[in-house]
Amino acid sequence: MPRTPSVSLHRTLRKLLPESVVAEAASSTGAFQRIRKVDAYDFVWSLILGFSAGKVRTIAGLRRAFERATGTTLEESSFYARFTPALVRLLRQLLDGVIDQSWGLSRAASGRLRQFRDILVADSTVIRLHDLLAGAFPGCRTNHTRAAAKVHVLMCVAGAGKQTVKVTGERRHDRRAFVLGPWVRGKLLLFDLGFFDFGLFRRIEDLGGHFVSRLKRSSNPVIVAQNRLWRGRSIPVVGQRIWDVVEHLQREELDVLVQVRARHRVYAGSRSSEVRTFRVVGLRDEASGDYHLYITDISVDALAPTDISRVYAVRWEVELLFKELKSQYRLDQVPSRKRPVVEAMLYAALLSLAASRALLREFRAVVRAGLVVPARRWSIVLAQHAVDLLHAVLHRRDDPDLVGLFLHEAPDPNRRRPHLVQSVEQGVHAYRTARTSAVSRRKVA
Repeated sequence: MPRTPSVSLHRTLRKLLPESVVAEAASSTGAFQRIRKVDAYDFVWSLILGFSAGKVRTIAGLRRAFERATGTTLEESSFYARFTPALVRLLRQLLDGVIDQSWGLSRAASGRLRQFRDILVADSTVIRLHDLLAGAFPGCRTNHTRAAAKVHVLMCVAGAGKQTVKVTGERRHDRRAFVLGPWVRGKLLLFDLGFFDFGLFRRIEDLGGHFVSRLKRSSNPVIVAQNRLWRGRSIPVVGQRIWDVVEHLQREELDVLVQVRARHRVYAGSRSSEVRTFRVVGLRDEASGDYHLYITDISVDALAPTDISRVYAVRWEVELLFKELKSQYRLDQVPSRKRPVVEAMLYAALLSLAASRALLREFRAVVRAGLVVPARRWSIVLAQHAVDLLHAVLHRRDDPDLVGLFLHEAPDPNRRRPHLVQSVEQGVHAYRTARTSAVSRRKVA
């Protein structure tokens, strides 16, 4: 086992959530008014790091983790009574205070992406809830899921930009939960089809930002110009609608300008619109013959079509984030029909991720040169020892063996394997569909 470098588990986590900050927030939100057997700081950290106390995240398991870490015995009703709307406000306030300093890559993009101040991804994930919560969290598929919550995330995958989290009912559209502002200037935003809206793209461009999104099949804009001319008897595309023409193309790349009609907000009972010109690039999948089309405002001089597809692949970072939240921090394990309990459990899982990423940043700074600590691998190791971390935080005492274990298990054994953002920056990432991968495996076989 390698020599333990200078890294402190409990100092890192206590710096993320100082005791004075938690105490002040607990008092201002009304979550904890008087000092009794349950200390606010101990209780909050038990919710954050007590998720691995059992096979399933339950209130009983969180209570047992709290009792083992503090040496305090509580009645089940006393612990359960702490899950109030005030506790939800407390956890949400704490999350708002730490999300920017813990999530994301925390460094500026390099290589092909260094021209953008930050790279942000917006997406959401759905959590199925008890049917009795349908009034607070109405679901979309009422035939089998009457109640469901949606966690909306704006994540900064490169840089140190704005990050937000919102918890709503499943019926809340992704676009309506996303609010733009002057913070967009100079930044690149990546969207899936749930955010597809020409009005959104127009607004981002007006604010000085940039975007990349998949082109929706129901949208069929007219091509007004080509950014690349092809030799020979190439099929004419100018004046054609893009989805109509791609079915007949054989070229590897498509790089054109299209005109769309972007609507403005409703004002005085009416809504105006304007014509905008955006860029659409397409890359042909060799296996299926289909084109993957992307719409963007990034100029031809800034990024080539292959770079656009690679940049869009960075959006997968938020999918990995949701997978980490559900697989390791048990975001989707909310076994209750009480709204305050459900909301508190959701925010506690999000704070678990914040604590994990704060520690990840510290360990990445002290591992030996050449070693890489992937976020997913780190989360697996941390989740297995979260209760040990809880003891370290509450007792202000580190376990050298635990630090050494993290240093031994968290680094990727394959030192030459870059993570997703690095592979895109270096231009070595290629978009591959499941079908393409299957065909490649058959060829190898």
